[in-house]
Order: sequence, then structure tokens, then C-alpha cells
Amino acid sequence: MSSSANVLAVDLGTSRVKVGVFDARMRTLASAASSYATLSDASGMAEQRPSDWLQAINAAILQVLEGGSFDIAAVVLSAQMPTLVALDSDSEVIGNAITWQDSRADALVDSLLDSSARQLVRAIAGTPVDGRYIVPMHRRRADEAAYSPAALLSAKDFIYFALTGELVTDPSTASGFACFDIETGTWSARLCELWGVPERMLPAVVDSHFSAELTSAGALLVPGVAPGTPVVVGAADSVCAHHFVDSHFANAVSVIDGSSTVIMTRLESDARSSDEMLVTPLVEWSQRGVEMDLLATGSSVAWLARLLELNPAELEDLAHTNPNGAHNEVLFFPYLAGGEQGAIWRTDLSGSVDGLHLASSRADLALALYEGIAFETLRCIEHLAQFQPVQRIVSVASAQSRYLGASLLGALCGVPVLALERQSPSLQGAAIIALECLGGADARDMPNEPTALGELPELDDHYREFLVRKARRYLDSAPHASN
Repeated sequence: MSSSANVLAVDLGTSRVKVGVFDARMRTLASAASSYATLSDASGMAEQRPSDWLQAINAAILQVLEGGSFDIAAVVLSAQMPTLVALDSDSEVIGNAITWQDSRADALVDSLLDSSARQLVRAIAGTPVDGRYIVPMHRRRADEAAYSPAALLSAKDFIYFALTGELVTDPSTASGFACFDIETGTWSARLCELWGVPERMLPAVVDSHFSAELTSAGALLVPGVAPGTPVVVGAADSVCAHHFVDSHFANAVSVIDGSSTVIMTRLESDARSSDEMLVTPLVEWSQRGVEMDLLATGSSVAWLARLLELNPAELEDLAHTNPNGAHNEVLFFPYLAGGEQGAIWRTDLSGSVDGLHLASSRADLALALYEGIAFETLRCIEHLAQFQPVQRIVSVASAQSRYLGASLLGALCGVPVLALERQSPSLQGAAIIALECLGGADARDMPNEPTALGELPELDDHYREFLVRKARRYLDSAPHASN
């Protein structure tokens, strides 16, 4: 690999796209982000316009180019998933994309699949199933007027198609369709029949390191990148994020905070998983990871901040400086997405608050939310520990974080918690995949371990003892069902 090789990584997130240019030693040369809207005009609805994604990618890259031009040797992708994009026979997008936050297909799944069918999906695809998967989303749209798709893609697959003209997906993204055979690395004929979806509608499954040339039309979307440049398929955002962590901290459990929180680790060969844990192919698809997703953690923080007329950083400061911390009995169950996919896999949960009284303050509510997220993360860690050892946790927080969540987790988990300074883990994990394609890069070719935060927010000893007791009370409480 040339020491001058630069890669452009694109991470299409839940609310914004992030792009970054990295050199051969994974140093960030430039980065930018651009947001897009989520449409939510009905209960459970979460849609986005794929055209907005393309415009945002173009805008973010133009921001990067304001700092100078770069010789780009490869482009690589990562994206939110599962998110459905349907194309017609002319390769035009049909309607909006249905994002992973959309829960409107949950009832359909309940009506279509009995317990034996669910077990079949679990056995073949490696995942419990609800309406937040691509094929169930497609089935829910089947009665819409003018909905006659020729191809079903994920968000990343659509971006790849726009850049290269190739209809392909990688194994980790394919696992979000609910009809992928995790053992063979191919689409399952039995599951396609179960869902009533012809395999011809699905993209070809290729390795995460597969690349195709950037077309002239695709080059218009990524200014500064020459046609013919290889575009690497990459992987799902959660898998890219863990690839970044695992490249530097082997055998760690990664806790990646964003709109949701992803808890992931490599599945040891002699370990088994449970019905509550999603098994996903990693970048090397023959390797398995176990994943648990807390669906609305960052979104819940943003919601409460708006409600209290604060920004998320101010809300976190309010929680951390709460003078009533060691006496705050408020419990916040953060199931605000209308369901959960952590160590509890249920579609009927809703957010709730317990223990409010007339003396409860804004700070009590703020702290209870951060505690609730930490307690749910602890639930996932303890569940995972039943199947394989948890030796250390690497926490990667959002750019606005004050690292209160990592401090709470460190007080609760009983294993070392290493908090990394502000990173974009999906973006960096995707860049590592591209560098591997260009010449076999590994962590030894890159700078030493990513910078760890020297000091986490300090927790009072009395509060730490109180927090541990409160966590047990929280975990012993029955989650609130919405119906």
C-alpha cells in the first residue's frame, strides 16, 4: 500500500451523513457532516428521502474540499440499517425510504409469523424478528398504490448503486433483511418463501472488501473523486464501529452511543447466543458478532433536552451536577422508540417514569434518563456474560458527550471501562476496511491505540453505592407495556 494512499469514507447515519478523508495511517485529514430530515406524520412512522441522502453526501464532501483537494485512492461506505429502499424496473426509487426507526410493520409480523416461523427465522438468520427489518417493511407496503418493486435495497446498497451501478450488499447489511442465511452467506430459499419475496428482488451478497469502479454519473455525487476509483462495499454502521474498536482493542465489548446504543462483541467459537441477542456477520463474514441494540438512547436524550429547552450537552451537565443524585429515586425506562432490541426484545414497550413527586426537579429527570440508559446497557452486559466472558468495555460516545454514561457504566459493570475521546467509529471502521483493500492495513500500520479519555466525570462514593442498589431495583422492575 502506498504511504500516500488516502481513502474517503462515507457513513450514512440516522440523522446525518458523515464523511472523512483518512491517510494510510488512519490520520484524519478532513471531515464534515450534513443533516437530513426524518418524516414522521403517523404513529410509528420514520421515513427519509433517498434524494436527501445524495444531496447531503455531496454537500458534506464539498465542505471537505473547502480545505483543499485530496488524492483519493478508494471510497468506502457504511450506513444505518435496516432501512428499506425499493426500486422499480427502471431503477427509480419508489416513495420514501423506511428507516430502522419505523415500527409500523410490527403488527404485520405478529400476524404473519407464529412461534415456529419465528424460530425458523432465528435459526437461519441468527436474529429475533420484528417489523424493523427490510422484508417485513416491504410486505407492509405491498398494498400501496403504485408499489411494484423490482429490487429491495438497504440504504447503503442504494448509495453503492448510485455510485457504481451495482446492486450488491455485504453480509452484515444482508442480515437486516430477515431472509439471510448466516451460515452459508447467501439468501435463504426457505425464508424467501416464508416471506413471499422472490430472491431475484434481492441484491447479490458480496464480501465487505468487494469493490467496483466509480461511474461518471456516480462521480457527480462525490466531487473530487475521479471516475474509475474503486468503491468498497464496506459494512453496516454497527459492524464498522466494532471493526474500529476490535482493530485496536481485541476481545473488548464495544458500547457505541449514537441515536441508539449498540453493544457488540466478537462471538467466541465455543460460545452460544440466546434468543434475545442478534448474531451478525462481522467484516470477515465467517466471523460472528453478537449485538444488542438500545433503540432510542441518543434520541431520548435529544428529546428530553428539547423538552427542557436545553441542548444535549447542557442536559448531561444538569444530570451530572444534580445535588440530589444519591437520593434521586426516579426511575426512567428509556423505551421511547416503542420497543426494545437489547437484552429485552419486545415491540410492546413504551417509555415510562416512576417515582416522581412534587419535589422532583429537572435535574432528577435528566439524571434518571442517563441512569436508565446505563441500567439497560448493564442488562445487556450481564446477559452477554452468561455466554462468554466480558473482560473490558470500550465506550465510544457522541461528539457532544461529557462521558457521564461511561462513568455510570464503570460504576456498575465490575470490569474496566475505557472511554475513547470523541471518535466517529463507523466512519473510521469503514476507512480501515478500505485501507485493508488497498494493501492489507492493520492496527500495526496505524497510530497506537486511539486516545483514551484521561479522566471520567467523578462520581461521589455515596452516589456510587446508591447507584448499584438502584440498578438492581430497576432491573427487577417489570418493563411497561404500551398496550
